[in-house]
Amino acid sequence: MGTALAAQSRPIQYSLCIWGQAKVWTWGATVGQSWRMSGDSSATWSYITSIISTNSNYLNYVNFYSHNDMDMMEIGNGALTIQEQRSHFAMWVALKSPILLGTDLSRLTTEQLNIIKNKELLAFSQDGTVGAPAKPYGTINTTPAEYYAGKSSKGTHVFILNTSASSSTKTITFASVTGLASASRYKIHDMWTGSDVTVTGSSWSTTLAAHDTGAWLITPS
Repeated sequence: MGTALAAQSRPIQYSLCIWGQAKVWTWGATVGQSWRMSGDSSATWSYITSIISTNSNYLNYVNFYSHNDMDMMEIGNGALTIQEQRSHFAMWVALKSPILLGTDLSRLTTEQLNIIKNKELLAFSQDGTVGAPAKPYGTINTTPAEYYAGKSSKGTHVFILNTSASSSTKTITFASVTGLASASRYKIHDMWTGSDVTVTGSSWSTTLAAHDTGAWLITPS
């Protein structure tokens, strides 16, 4: 099937589904462009964290035309909080899972629409220069990991997933961020709000709500 589709005159996305069996991430790119990594998704925080944790083990297999599929997005379904839906979207973006919306778009709230229409997050997911995903960095003390760093054509991005059921202060130590150039001052650009802050020193801290995810572009200033 992969050979037949590749012979067509137009691009066709070939998604494989054997639910993460047979180590599909090791050979899927020779047949198609994406492959499911688990059984079917559900609109629960436990599913979201479980599949992020699973996928984090196999991110070296992700690049252009080669994607670990964490299954369709559940934004607008179930009883996920808005923070959990932000995390759902941001982490699918960060790990470059295919973004497939499995919901009734006409019933989404403005807040939910703003999540899935976020241009900066979508730009990281679909960057035309860098195909690799963000990956965990630093000491990992949670399941899944909370701190991720990745490159785009704009620079270095950091994603922080608050796995705690309560608000929590998170700290970015610049020297620990994979791929971030050393500098005495950094501009931290919030990919959710579009706001900027300039920081001097070795680190920067912020507070994230329960189960929320922050996303930033960090550049030497």
